Amino acid sequence: METVRILLDWTLDAKHALLVEGRDKGFFKEAGIELEILEPASKSAMAIERLHQGDAELAINYPHNILLLQKEFPGVISVGSLVGSNPEGLLSLRKSGINNPKDLIGKTIGVGPSPVSLAQFEMFLKENSIDESSITLRKVGFEGEELLIKGEIDALDAVSYAIPRTINKGFEVDFMPYIEHGLPDSPFLVFAADRIWAKSHRALLKGFYSALAKALDSVENWMQEEWKAYTDKIPGRNAPEEYAVWKLIQPAISNDNTFKLDHSGIKSLMELLTSKRILKENYDIKEYFSNKFI
Repeated sequence: METVRILLDWTLDAKHALLVEGRDKGFFKEAGIELEILEPASKSAMAIERLHQGDAELAINYPHNILLLQKEFPGVISVGSLVGSNPEGLLSLRKSGINNPKDLIGKTIGVGPSPVSLAQFEMFLKENSIDESSITLRKVGFEGEELLIKGEIDALDAVSYAIPRTINKGFEVDFMPYIEHGLPDSPFLVFAADRIWAKSHRALLKGFYSALAKALDSVENWMQEEWKAYTDKIPGRNAPEEYAVWKLIQPAISNDNTFKLDHSGIKSLMELLTSKRILKENYDIKEYFSNKFI
């Protein structure tokens, strides 16, 4: 039995049910893995640093971090996908009447501090022929949803999971996915690992994905009782909301290429980053995002 520590991208939520189910049902133990689930770092880039330092064997993280942090933390690669499609877009309250890109003209849009988020939003504007001078851009942090609810911004750069979370607070919303409005799709969350560790533990990683697939099959059959049992152990989570989040994110996890990385999508992401000079050089996508371990 070998211990595998996995560093989460966020506090436990719907998408992490796979890990908890696989651990609790013994699927990982059947594969020779003692899975240890670690709370997330305070910033996603710090998770790559902790992985590089050997504080974990795997980390759930963003593909752009693997590209952007290669110089600082060389040897960190992706060994598979968790959320294989980009769930980002623009969230608005239904009463604002924002139903298509042109409705944003004259509005205030909240976008997070990440240069990647800003690059995606700028590409969205360009693809939909919206002049940047026709909107007001406001940089926001974790308070973005609160600003949206208060009416201080008209739309918020967010992920689709925000839909049920905002509805649960009593507000009807609309959402414009970026990939339906001109942006190429790409994996959103991937499994990161040190290249040397991954190559020396190829059989273990294959066992990890085999166990994860069993857990996915199990979670897909969860009813209200199982979701309640899962969320009752997580402060701040409730079963109806997490089930709604799961229904949104599940198609991006389970498909014909479950856990496999979409190289064309990652290449499009890399091209966006280089075009905005966020990324200074191109990388061999297949070398840094490998499907050999699945």
